[in-house]
Amino acid sequence: MYRIILVEDHERLATLVCKKLSIAGIAVDVFERIDTAWAALQKIPYQALILDRGLPDGDGLILLKRLRQANHNIPCLILTARDILHDRVEGLEAGADDYLPKPFEM
Repeated sequence: MYRIILVEDHERLATLVCKKLSIAGIAVDVFERIDTAWAALQKIPYQALILDRGLPDGDGLILLKRLRQANHNIPCLILTARDILHDRVEGLEAGADDYLPKPFEM
């Protein structure tokens, strides 16, 4: 079974994403903060990361940049409400593999 990490502070959205992914046979661990997600990523070999940018303890890109600086190549999808071109470019340059603005079609 695939296991991914979702870093998202919007509880309802996190629940919906988890439900859809579980139907596809993917286990999801959800974290709302950068620091707790970082700790989990140090312990668990996740297959992918879904990352929000607007988190209570900062921009999710902080976590992504930290992972890339540590040579951690986990595939990353940024899922965020920040949808202007500059934000997309910034996310991709930080090491994201794809960038999906909210709202999105499940």
